[in-house]
Amino acid sequence: MEPTNPAPPNNNSKNPATTQKLAQALKTVDNKELKSTGFWLNQFFMVISTIFGVYLAAQSGLEQALKFDNFSKMEDNYYLRTSLFDEVTDNVKSVSEYAALLAKSPPKSEMEYFKPTLEKYIWQTMQYSPTTLETPSELLTQIRRFYSRSEFLINAAVSRKTSAKHAASELKKIAEQLKTTTLPRLKNSAEQLKKELQQNDISVGSLKELTHAN
Repeated sequence: MEPTNPAPPNNNSKNPATTQKLAQALKTVDNKELKSTGFWLNQFFMVISTIFGVYLAAQSGLEQALKFDNFSKMEDNYYLRTSLFDEVTDNVKSVSEYAALLAKSPPKSEMEYFKPTLEKYIWQTMQYSPTTLETPSELLTQIRRFYSRSEFLINAAVSRKTSAKHAASELKKIAEQLKTTTLPRLKNSAEQLKKELQQNDISVGSLKELTHAN
């Protein structure tokens, strides 16, 4: 029998130790890549969360600032309307009393002596208030016309350009109209502002106290 030669070693087979080292190296690389990717993803989401948080805070702050400004204007206009109501009420009373005097056709000296002076401090101050035009325009128009017409009739009666009785009749008419229509509406509009503030848990005067405190 011919001797059997041993089979040559297979070059394609790998040493088990080498294979294990290669697998371990690949595993290490994969872990490093995964850790690196996870780190940057985490940083990305942290940045996005921060930006979104700052945006929400800014929006909330802006919204609160706008609400405070709006309520402050409402409070200012409430004071304006109530003060105007008191002032015009006093002037209507003065005009009505003078109309009663003119109805008696008094002498000129008496008309001059008792000639009323219409108080207009609030009315004139309103020219410089930023909340004046938030008052219903038709009410402002009616008050303006009352002042203009009253002063015209009073001066005409005193200067004898019209009869005292005619001036008395006209003054009584415009005073009664303002008393029964304009003044109640002005008072109701002020009360509506107060009610709206209370519905938002704001008592009249609290915003001014807060502003002065700051």
